[in-house]
Order: sequence, then C-alpha cells, then structure tokens
Amino acid sequence: MEKNFNRYKWITLIAFAFMYNFVYLGRFSVNNMMQYIAGDINITAHQQDIVTASVFASYALGSLINGYLADRFGAKKIIVTGGVATSVLNMCISIQHDWSALLLINILNGYFQSMIWVGGINILSKWWVEGERGKGVGIANFFSGMSHTVAYIFPVMVVSLWLQFGWRGAFIVPIAVLMLFVILFAVFAKEKPENAGLEPYEGKVDRHVRRETRFRRVMDEGKMPWKYLFWKTNFIWWCFIAMLSSICRYGLINWIPQYYDNGSGDGLLSESFSNLTLPVGMAFGTLIVTWIAGTKMFNNKGLVVIAMAAISCTLVAMFPMIDDTQSILIGIFFTGFALYGINGILWVHAIDQGCRVFSGSAAGVLNAFAYFGAFLESFIFPEVLKIFNNYLSVFIVMEIMCLMMIVCGMVVSKKNTIIVPEVRE
Repeated sequence: MEKNFNRYKWITLIAFAFMYNFVYLGRFSVNNMMQYIAGDINITAHQQDIVTASVFASYALGSLINGYLADRFGAKKIIVTGGVATSVLNMCISIQHDWSALLLINILNGYFQSMIWVGGINILSKWWVEGERGKGVGIANFFSGMSHTVAYIFPVMVVSLWLQFGWRGAFIVPIAVLMLFVILFAVFAKEKPENAGLEPYEGKVDRHVRRETRFRRVMDEGKMPWKYLFWKTNFIWWCFIAMLSSICRYGLINWIPQYYDNGSGDGLLSESFSNLTLPVGMAFGTLIVTWIAGTKMFNNKGLVVIAMAAISCTLVAMFPMIDDTQSILIGIFFTGFALYGINGILWVHAIDQGCRVFSGSAAGVLNAFAYFGAFLESFIFPEVLKIFNNYLSVFIVMEIMCLMMIVCGMVVSKKNTIIVPEVRE
C-alpha cells in the first residue's frame, strides 16, 4: 500500500511540475513580446504599461478566489480549467489587432492562470506529509522558476524559426505545447489518494491535526476560511513577506538589465543574460532552500526567511559597486536563489496553515499578496526613477524592502528554536 502511495505521489508531482514548466508561456508571452506587438498594432508606451501590469492584477484577484474554489470543488478540475482557458486565450491573442481587446484577453488570462498554482498546492497537500512536503513543494517550485526561462527562450526561438508568422507565432506553437502537458496532467495526476483507491496519510504534528479537524467542520458547515486564516497575526506577516519578495524579484528582473544598460553600468550586461541567469538561480534556490526548510533542518521557517532576505539585502547593496560582467551574473544568480527560496517557503507554510482542507485558500491569499506586489512593482520603481532621476535610487528602495523582509522574518520566527528535523517522529 505504501509503495503504491509513493508511486502515485511522484507521478502526480511530476505531471504537475512538468506542466507548470510551460505555464509561464501563457502568462508572460505578452510581456516578453510587447516590443513586437507594439510595433505591429501601434500601442503607445502608456498602453503597454497597462497591458503588462493587468495580468498581475487579475492574477492576484484570481488567486484569492480560485484557491477557495479549488478547496471546495476540486483542485484537479480547477487546474485543468485554468490550463485549457489560458491556452485558448493565448491563441486568441495571436489574431488581435486592437489594444483594448488585447487588454481584456490579458486580464482574463491572468484570472484563469491563477487557478493552476493554487490548485497544485491543494493537490500537493494531499500527498506530502509534514517532514516531506518541503521536498515536494521544492521540486514543484523548481519547475516554476525554470518556467521563467522557458517563457523567455521558447517564444523567441519560434519567432526566429517561423519569421513569416512574426510575434503571433509565439502564441500558437508554444501554447500548443502547454496544452499537451495540461492533457498529460489530466490523464496521469491523481487529486488525492482516495482517487487511486488508497488511504490518506496520517498527520504527524498534533497542532496540524487539530487545525485540520477544525477546518473540516468549517468546510462541512459551508463556511469560508478567511477569518480563521487571518485570525493568526503571523499569517498577515507572511502575506507581507510574499508581497515584498515579489516586488524585489520582479524589480530585479525588470531593472537589473536597465541599470547596466542605461544607468551607470555602461552596458556591462545584456538583457538576455539577466533574464536567463536570474530564473536559473530562482529555480535552484527554491529547490534547495524549500527542501531544507521543510524537510531536513529547520523547524523555524522564519529563520530561513531572515537568512535569505539578509543575503538578498547584501547583494542588492553590492550591485552598484560591481563593474565586471561575471561578478554581476554571479550576484544575479544568488539574489534569485535567495528571493525565490523565500517564495518556496510560502507554499509549505500555506499547507501547514490551511492543512489538506484549505491549503488552496491559504496559498491563494499568499499568492494574491505576491502578485499584488508584482503589480505594484510595475509602478513603484518607475516612479522612484522619475522622482530621483537616478538608477541608484531603485537599488536603495529595493534595499529598504529587503530590510523590511528581515523584520517580517524576525516577527514570524519562533523563539527558542532548536534546529532539528521538522518531523520525524
């Protein structure tokens, strides 16, 4: 029985992870192809900003809604719905000639995209017990990090190979690949052990078992989980950690290349190197940090947040002082490593807080704050640059946010922690 449980657990994880490796093709192709789209259908700079920011806003709102829907009506149905809808919507983008239609489709796309990750967290919560879930979440989030790279390389490759289609080809061939992996997930993944004729795992941590029992009563009574999640002040601080890490992560993606191209960096770094190095660092960071935080070493995830935020803080402060390309790329890699390491811990915490009953809802709240941060990033740093007219000011503001993350980590950190395996009893 245990052998069958482990087999289905890994099949489900791999099916979801490989699908998610292509999910960002449906989320960021508009942003990555914007210069080609704007040149073809005459979109102004202001309209471009609105379109690129819209997906973050709708994704944030959608996460809040769809996490609960995944808990209530079934995560696998929500994931497949999101995957199919985002595929269809992206293919619709390929035939657009008007910016208002493009904006509407991008907003809808963000909403349906938000179904996929929160549904995945719900499914992972059904298969990965305390003491092991850092491994499962870390692997899934590794493919999330690599998805940034796929979303950057694949569309450019398609456009280069099929010049006759122009930017529109980036919304057909790559999206067809995404649709294929959505189908494979639908065929092979099992939402919960009961769907494979297996018994669910038994919780190992008493406080989680008690919380899950309470949440099952809440679910049976038809109530929503929001007040129970926000009843704990620590959960609110975790929401701020999600928002701040996302602001810094997308800030680095967008502003590091600009600084070294247009600021005082004197063209030391190409945008392509930055857009490839940061996601690879993110992927390995979330794999290693989440695995360690949720499985091997720490019972106190707040300590890991403090450590990763401190590393990010140090590296962000060093960027304006670095003047050779190799050092810049190393710095970008390890900043992505640290920031996305924090991101991975969020989902382990979401499962701990929401348990198997409301893990999607907890992940939805954290994801809503994360993508609200991504939305804010679209406006914060351009305004900072406009006010101070100096790229150094962008790094100063980012440094402040990293310091704020350290403070949040200190607040959520448990006192008198002994460094032991999280659960092995």
